[in-house]
Amino acid sequence: MFKNLRNRLSPHTATMIGYIGMIAGIFLGVIIALAAPENGGKAAFIAMFIVAGAFVVFWFVFGRCYKCGHIPRPAELYCAGCGARLTNDADQKDDAPGKAAAAAEAQMGDRDLTETQISSEEIFDGVVLHLFKDEVRLPNGNTSGREYLKHLGAVCVVPLTEDRKVIVERQYRYAVRQAMIEIPAGKLDYEGEDRLEAAKRELREETGYTADKWTDMGEYLTAPAFSDEKISMYLAEGLHKGEQDLDEDEFLDYFEVPLNDLVKDVMLGKITDAKTQTGILKAAAILNARL
Repeated sequence: MFKNLRNRLSPHTATMIGYIGMIAGIFLGVIIALAAPENGGKAAFIAMFIVAGAFVVFWFVFGRCYKCGHIPRPAELYCAGCGARLTNDADQKDDAPGKAAAAAEAQMGDRDLTETQISSEEIFDGVVLHLFKDEVRLPNGNTSGREYLKHLGAVCVVPLTEDRKVIVERQYRYAVRQAMIEIPAGKLDYEGEDRLEAAKRELREETGYTADKWTDMGEYLTAPAFSDEKISMYLAEGLHKGEQDLDEDEFLDYFEVPLNDLVKDVMLGKITDAKTQTGILKAAAILNARL
């Protein structure tokens, strides 16, 4: 029964039930103690505090974060311990993306949109990019061609100082012929490399910083229309300064910018790098949820 309840309730919902029940129990106990006769009032007062205690236990048992076991505060949407989301779509009445997905699913049903590979040809085998051209069978039975890039994957980091400043980099990107403001990032060294360890390596090599606390902010696909590249995002806190260890062909400068200023620059279109936009906005949402 308890396992069933744990699966049905999100930590956010359980926390709010426990918190509201605790406050209501204390409030009613005080009211009854003041309004009822002395003996009955004392008994009711004690009973209400027992009820309030039961709700606190409910909060602490069922409100724990799924990932790290942290006990959240009331109304906390993201875990202060690991940054994991504490709600589900049903809790978020204003969750527009969730509503859109549910509406699309309701309209389309279970229609299979899978494209099946018939043949595959490697066109280019580079250091970073590997270009393929496949023939696929479409859901309606017809065939078509698909060109796409295979990538080992990458990581990116939002390194946050104690005064809510982010360590960002200025680096020249040849493909777009301009210097870009970005958060520290880098590709995996080999297939299957631990992504957190890769993030720690990239942060240390590019900026010299190490961190005491790491929060997994999830993953995103950079360009799923033509690439399978997946970037894992991390929030790094408790920073310690060290020395850079750049590659021979790597040139970049790093500096601190207040997180709020970066959010504004993202929203104004001044920062156009996709991983930086996503990482900064996610980090801001997680930190604001902790307040």
